[in-house]
Amino acid sequence: MNLLLYSKPHLLCFPAGNLLNYFMEIPQILKKEPQTIPIKQKNKIPKKLITVLLILVGIIVFLSITTYVFAYLPAKKLANQITLTQNDAGKLKQSIADKDLVSAKNQLTIVQNDLNKISSNLNSLAYFNYLPVLKNYYQDTTKLIKIANNGVEIGNTVIKTVEPYQDFLGLKGSGVSGAKNTEDRIAFLTQSIESIIPHLDSIESKISEIDLTLAEIDINKYPETYQNYNIHQLYNQGRQVVADVKKLVTDGRPILTKSSWLLGKDKPRNYLIIFQNDGELRPSGGFWTAYATIKVDKGKVIPGPASNIYDLDDALSSTTPAPRIIKNYHINVPYLNLRDNNLSPDFPTDAQIFLDTFYKVSGKKTQYDAVIALDTNVLVDMVGVLGKLDTRVGTFTIDSDKRCDGCPKIIYDLEWISGRPRNYIEKNRKDFLAPLMSALLSNAMGAGKDYLPKLGQAFFTNVFEKHIMFYFPDADMQKAASMANISGNIIQTPPEVDYFHLNDANFASAKSNIFITQKIKHEITVSNGKIEHKVAITYTNPSKASNCNLEKGDLCLNAAKYRDLFRFYTPIGSKLIKMTGSEVEPVLYEELGKQVFEGFYGDKYPLYAQSSNKVTVQYTTSVTPSKNYNLLLQKQPGTKAIPYEIFLNGKQVESFSWTADKNIKLSL
Repeated sequence: MNLLLYSKPHLLCFPAGNLLNYFMEIPQILKKEPQTIPIKQKNKIPKKLITVLLILVGIIVFLSITTYVFAYLPAKKLANQITLTQNDAGKLKQSIADKDLVSAKNQLTIVQNDLNKISSNLNSLAYFNYLPVLKNYYQDTTKLIKIANNGVEIGNTVIKTVEPYQDFLGLKGSGVSGAKNTEDRIAFLTQSIESIIPHLDSIESKISEIDLTLAEIDINKYPETYQNYNIHQLYNQGRQVVADVKKLVTDGRPILTKSSWLLGKDKPRNYLIIFQNDGELRPSGGFWTAYATIKVDKGKVIPGPASNIYDLDDALSSTTPAPRIIKNYHINVPYLNLRDNNLSPDFPTDAQIFLDTFYKVSGKKTQYDAVIALDTNVLVDMVGVLGKLDTRVGTFTIDSDKRCDGCPKIIYDLEWISGRPRNYIEKNRKDFLAPLMSALLSNAMGAGKDYLPKLGQAFFTNVFEKHIMFYFPDADMQKAASMANISGNIIQTPPEVDYFHLNDANFASAKSNIFITQKIKHEITVSNGKIEHKVAITYTNPSKASNCNLEKGDLCLNAAKYRDLFRFYTPIGSKLIKMTGSEVEPVLYEELGKQVFEGFYGDKYPLYAQSSNKVTVQYTTSVTPSKNYNLLLQKQPGTKAIPYEIFLNGKQVESFSWTADKNIKLSL
């Protein structure tokens, strides 16, 4: 046997097929005359040993052939097909990005065929399902294929749903209809909105299947990283995306079924709109600066009366003593004015106060079906889509304006019109908002086909990021709005879900929030069955202070000193460990179903222009650790994108831009 191996050393390097051929030559070799094998008699190998060795060689050959034919070749073919599918999926993604419905439909068919081939190739490895260890990976692979198939089915359903509206949505390849402008298309949508609802059943069912299938995969049996990919993080992010989509479809269904109601299909709807100036940040999103009214009749938007907030306050002549927060942190405000009454981070609470006050001043000649809040981000995005906005008070654009360190020109122009120093009393200095609102609606409704998708995207992005919020006096409508998370309410979470909300209020610091940025580092530590949070917020004002000398006539935008009331909303039962950065002792109380930790800076230790301040809060939450730990981060309305980092036991696990409410899933 030794001679056998020495005579053909390439044997061990041969593929299984060559090895088999050589094995077949062994009997012929053994039949040769003994003298051809120069082995001394005393070293003769026993026949039993030769037999054992031959059996071992046979087993090796058999296993090699079996592995090559039934494992290596199918696995290689499967891997090649997966690579091809990934390429086709990339083309599908590009078709969706290009808003090319026809191409997306074709690519979905190609991807579906690819998945069928993968399933067929995977069936050739079905015996893995009966092998220890390997069966786990085989079963996970089949689950991923199932998830992909469900994803394709969802894609086909979505395409089927939007096909009748492709002209409305401005998709590529859509035909030319009789609808000339946005208003015509909204009227068309109003007439047919109910046809969308049945498709939601199929979509919701498939998403639920995907969510359940993902939950069946034990990610902990896989390495945390592989070839520069963080497998665990990608898996958790995937589960979070699926959960978010599922929640969006499930929770969004009730308000979608009310679309015809909102668009005034059965009868006209009256809406009261509040303008919030987020340059002066307040708890519900911004300083209440003005209001407007609109009527929506079968999709047609009709502007109504509008005025500034000071007219309402003058008519109200409030003698109501200012509440604790105003007394403690505002400057020289003895009474509670309507413009300062959005003190709650819960927009429905503030909106009902505004509506009650509005009725008190103006009477109930018109019953309003909803209160809608808009901030300046909405104006910027809408004008950005339209290119410019011509009104009787001037032309507005979003070009960069150096007078406010690069802020959109429309922001500076509006602040100049409403806030420039005057040597006379002008009660109606913010009445320009009525023609501005009218011009914006007129331009948006009259925009051509190409503008509608961009306007729609801008609208829904602003709703998602809480620059637009809705409150409905009708209980059923308000419940639907809350479920869809479009009402800016403080969300009530179950005991097993952790919660965090940061709320800031600018008290008497001009419009400094145009310039101020924030950055958050959130550290989570698990020890002795408890979860401890340490959240550090860095406030930075990079710009020079404005010259706020009224006699000089400059526009006072950036205050030299910024005064900030900050509040942290956490689950009931949370315990404060330490707070830094507050010049007052922390105030602790329960509000809106949350434990609140309140602080303030601005008198002794303000945020100066061209400097930074840091605030930290350290506390233990009442939520207990679990493998399915969920943390809801609820964003304050009216705020900019905030860079946010999350660390778990000293290791960074998340880094993102905080623009909207976000769920964080971790295994603790």
